Amino acid sequence: MEGLARTIPHIGIVAGTAEGAALCYRTLCSEAEEIMGRHVHPEITMHTLPLALYLDLIERDDWAGVAALMSQSAATLVQAGADLIICPNNTLHRAFDLVVSAVPWLHIVAAVEAEITGRNLQRVGLLGTLAVTEGQVYQSVLERRGIDIVLPSLHDRIQLSRIIRTELIRGDYRARSRAYVQDLIAGLAAKGAEAVILGCTELPLLLSDKESIIPFLDSTRLLARAALQCVVPARGNQRWQTRTGYPSLLKAISQ
Repeated sequence: MEGLARTIPHIGIVAGTAEGAALCYRTLCSEAEEIMGRHVHPEITMHTLPLALYLDLIERDDWAGVAALMSQSAATLVQAGADLIICPNNTLHRAFDLVVSAVPWLHIVAAVEAEITGRNLQRVGLLGTLAVTEGQVYQSVLERRGIDIVLPSLHDRIQLSRIIRTELIRGDYRARSRAYVQDLIAGLAAKGAEAVILGCTELPLLLSDKESIIPFLDSTRLLARAALQCVVPARGNQRWQTRTGYPSLLKAISQ
């Protein structure tokens, strides 16, 4: 075990909302067992600042301020020894390019894009906050790959953002909201979406893919799995290594 402790990789989590960050943490721990062994997972350190600080900056459209908070968390994680940093919060990725970090980050869209490519999907729906559906978090990457993004109507995007902000981030999962989002997904499927990106870390906690007519692309769990693929040693290799499956969005952010 002493040898394992010396070689085990260290993943840092910059948390936004508690519910989504907890899901990401649980996924890292549970899915690592298949490739690392029973009860074995990477060393994991999570850092979070009060959500109110982020929400205030987002309301003011101050993405440089959001990036400054994320950079502050990154500095804490670097000091703790993190080899790779992830952020299981889609909205905060609006500030990704402004973040300063001494170690690489894995962009959440890299994980989702790899899954889309692996499934040979050409047209996907996107759900999330207005910052995600109205911005370039997913669009700038997927459209360059020739992947069409299908969105709900503006009215529905506003309603969904309200549900996320007033219910889901508080751990409040209501049957009425579940039915509403399921109807949105059905509408995306009717527009030709082959799958739907759950571009909000809490949506997988509200929904069940068994009740959906098209597959989910669960950004939270996909990010955790991709992080494991990046840092877990290949069989027989005792040193962690960053793999090259996510080259476009796995990068060291220079100070």
